[in-house]
Amino acid sequence: MTNQMRDLNIAIVMFDGADGLDVSGPWEMFWFATTFDTLPEKDDVTEENFNYTFNGTSRRLPNLFTVAPTTEPLSMSSGTRCVADYTFDSAPGANVVVVPGGEGARATEKLKANGTLDYIHKIGTQKDNKYIMSVCTGSFVLGHAGLLDGIHCTTYMNQYNRFEREIPSAKLVRNPEINFVQDGRHLTTNGPCSGLATSLRLVEDHVGTRKKDKLRELLSFVYPTAKGLVLENGALIEHNV
Repeated sequence: MTNQMRDLNIAIVMFDGADGLDVSGPWEMFWFATTFDTLPEKDDVTEENFNYTFNGTSRRLPNLFTVAPTTEPLSMSSGTRCVADYTFDSAPGANVVVVPGGEGARATEKLKANGTLDYIHKIGTQKDNKYIMSVCTGSFVLGHAGLLDGIHCTTYMNQYNRFEREIPSAKLVRNPEINFVQDGRHLTTNGPCSGLATSLRLVEDHVGTRKKDKLRELLSFVYPTAKGLVLENGALIEHNV
């Protein structure tokens, strides 16, 4: 059976000081990919498809949700106010966890105290976990949650030295020209906009290149080509999406 995006239950983590684009970028990518999940691969999205989907009502998808220490309003790093769908205790099961960066990603002790690191570790180490993804400095959070030991990864390009000091067990790739590094089910990114490219790569990895290309076209995410590195047979191979 062909994989579908709806096979993934995607938990996007939020916390005070998270970067808003790190949250909303992957959300939009995964929302569109799942919304048109059942469209045959050979077919393009038509005006009729759009008229059915965008019928004047908000369509929440059961396999995509935000989760945080609280459902009280959170302040993103740019001042945007956001409310999570669930707390860690009330959230449904997930087999994908997406972690943002931003100012709040530096607050390791706070993230430890409010249960964020424990939640990320739990989802990332479950037997049915499909993907662990971070955006920008969210890789620090993954590292402090114990999920990057021995893993090839990257982070925001002006944070390389700090990352190697704080997460010495990870295999940091220093290359500011790439958008993402994929080591198996681990995907880490460069800056906030790289979250869009990395979400595309996750879609490609799970449902195939044709559906990834359709998503690029659907969202007019055409230029530039997003550059990445994928670990294959022990070597990092350039892979563009």
